[in-house]
Amino acid sequence: MYQNLRSPAIHRALTGPEAPNPVAISDRQVRSHMAAIRRDWADRASREHLAEEHAKAIAIAEETARTAALRSALNSRSTLGAAYLNTALKAQELVARLRGLYAPTQAELSGPAGAPLGLTVTLADHPAEHLDPAEEARRFRQLAIDIEAEAASEAADQLSEES
Repeated sequence: MYQNLRSPAIHRALTGPEAPNPVAISDRQVRSHMAAIRRDWADRASREHLAEEHAKAIAIAEETARTAALRSALNSRSTLGAAYLNTALKAQELVARLRGLYAPTQAELSGPAGAPLGLTVTLADHPAEHLDPAEEARRFRQLAIDIEAEAASEAADQLSEES
């Protein structure tokens, strides 16, 4: 009876002055109950049931398209015929969408004769890779000295801010 109504409207219908037997329930309780019903529906919905509902929706849309096209032809000399034609076109678009005709197509890339693609990645050499071990050790020592100096500077700044 309260199908397609939102929780505030259901709350008003149950508790308002026009309710034949008003119920003492809060809006939050109504929302909670609606969520529980949705969870129950989702638990009970099986793949077969969903497939059946999908097929039923397609059949209804196809029947709507046929009926609207027939009525459009019968009323072709009036604006009512154009309205029926518009309805028929929308129903045909719905049928195509329900059948998945608007779904993106999957494009699969492959190599020669369907083989997988082979990717060759060559990384450029970094100049640091060509340093002799003594030069590399010198650079690491200098890096350590720089980091220690920066840490000492930050510690001195903290001490001056605290005092």
